[in-house]
Amino acid sequence: MRFIVAHTGARRGYAVPLILQRAGLLERFYTDVCANVGLGKLVCATDRLIGNPQAIQRLRSRRLPPELVSKTRTFWRPNISYFLRMLTAGGDAAELYRANLQWQCRLGEKMAAEGFGNATWLHSFLDEFPTLIFAAKRAGLQIVSELYILLSTDRILSDERSQFPGWEPDLPDYDNITQQVLGKRPLFDCTDYVLCPSEAVREDAITNFGFRREQTAMVPYGVDERWFTVCNRPVRARILFAGTAELRKGIHYLGFAANKLFARNFLGEFRIAGNSPASVRSQKACRHLNFLGRTSREKIAEEFACADIVVLPSLAEGSAGVIYEALAAGVPIVTTPEAGSVVRDGIEGRIVPSRDPETLANALAEIVEDRQKREQMAHAARERAQEFTWERYGERLIAALKSFATKEHGPARA
Repeated sequence: MRFIVAHTGARRGYAVPLILQRAGLLERFYTDVCANVGLGKLVCATDRLIGNPQAIQRLRSRRLPPELVSKTRTFWRPNISYFLRMLTAGGDAAELYRANLQWQCRLGEKMAAEGFGNATWLHSFLDEFPTLIFAAKRAGLQIVSELYILLSTDRILSDERSQFPGWEPDLPDYDNITQQVLGKRPLFDCTDYVLCPSEAVREDAITNFGFRREQTAMVPYGVDERWFTVCNRPVRARILFAGTAELRKGIHYLGFAANKLFARNFLGEFRIAGNSPASVRSQKACRHLNFLGRTSREKIAEEFACADIVVLPSLAEGSAGVIYEALAAGVPIVTTPEAGSVVRDGIEGRIVPSRDPETLANALAEIVEDRQKREQMAHAARERAQEFTWERYGERLIAALKSFATKEHGPARA
């Protein structure tokens, strides 16, 4: 097996190409831009990027591990036209999505022109670089795609926004735009095997999109070891939500649950650490939530150190990274099946039904009030996290990919 890995950005610190490189399975890594290869290296050296210090900081965060540098190809030219297109699109979500699709197509064409070398497999992420996936399929490579979020997410959000108008702007018809630009989705027409970070993602793909169970593998993510150094000294009833305050993450149901608890004379605090749009902050349902705004990783670690419980009532995730981090920090968790977590109900926390603020409120109150149970969950959380280090993720990923090689070659969907 020899792999081309292709993705934008520094997904999980370039974990997939790095793991494959260390296993002797990486042919090449294709990405848009990074800090220490190609034009990105030059831009970082000049300390300028069109007068945008935030952009230069984001670019610097995309620093490849040294082992990957020689295997990496970047493709910067399509980024220039994409950047200009974004400037002219304003806030038009449909136009931004169309521009993103066309940018990825141009990147994919450049990558395909670079060739596949001795690769026999392509590892992709959903439909990223669709023209590369189509070209790889024509060249006879087998296609593995990682489904890093529920495929039903757009439908779930569309339904939720209809029920709760005014919280977020409506979504464009992404499927229609994709059809106009691509004609067909490579994920559905080219994929041979799929990697799923959680059972929630796998069941959604099988039940709602026709993927065959035997062509799937579940590979949970990992957690950086620095989160194990957090010393949790909980402030009683300090409940932490870490992430963007949005419908997808169930912020409205957390607001409803908080209201129920405060109606019972709850003595505590709900802290929301993450970006929070004004349309959410201004909702009456959120009056008991303390919005901290965008929060650095250092500040998040401080929040974990004082948190009594971490809560994430998500409606759609892949396998939420904040849950792994909270486990490593030794904080009990209350979340939903759709969060795709590795939390076990009643052991490291509670798994409650989504869209059920009454049960959510009861689960939070139960942990706050039973301090012995809370301490047992905290201890179990840190132990559970030891099973999901990045080293273990690498072992699971390689095992899953090698298992695909023993299976009958065929389309992932029935």
